[in-house]
Amino acid sequence: MTEVKPLAVYLHGFLSSPGSAKGRELHEEAVSAGWDFLAPDLNISPLEVDRLLVGLMDSVPEERRRRTLVLGSSLGGFYALRLARRFSLTAATVNPCLNPWEFVAGQTGEREVYGTNRKVVVRETFADELLALSREVPPKPLDPADALTLLSTADEVLDYRFARNELIQSPAILSVGDDHRMQRFARYLPALRAFFERRMAAKVRAQ
Repeated sequence: MTEVKPLAVYLHGFLSSPGSAKGRELHEEAVSAGWDFLAPDLNISPLEVDRLLVGLMDSVPEERRRRTLVLGSSLGGFYALRLARRFSLTAATVNPCLNPWEFVAGQTGEREVYGTNRKVVVRETFADELLALSREVPPKPLDPADALTLLSTADEVLDYRFARNELIQSPAILSVGDDHRMQRFARYLPALRAFFERRMAAKVRAQ
């Protein structure tokens, strides 16, 4: 029987990119662990992101979904939790934005993608699209054990306590004094890897 290779999918945050620091660090961890790695560009409308991610997971065989980790940062955390709920995946989030329609509503207009010279237009319709997506599939795992939350207690963009309360039944790691970007993300990769491997083993045993 051919061995099914684990897959790690990185979903970047609002106005970030697949090549962000966390994306690169997760990629390095995936290579070290022998996992495949994907990091799609999500600087498109929320409805387009949803179609992209659902299409991606539809193309992944069920056997491999049991061995898939989806990690989302900030707005990417919102998408990651929805995707995990829809396809019974293992999820991890870094400072997830769980009510992104409120944040995005104040960010409309032409914006620059961080760390690049690329500009995108954030449309007024994006907030409504995000709210509609949250009502269709809430950003919360069906099994709380399937989602690990990494939170910075000094997050200058989001109040970490909101996400902690929303995901109170799921395991969490608090990065004390860290910021929204989570500068110490690499420090938590061994714990993230161990979490994924435990959940992957549990899903394979349960099949």
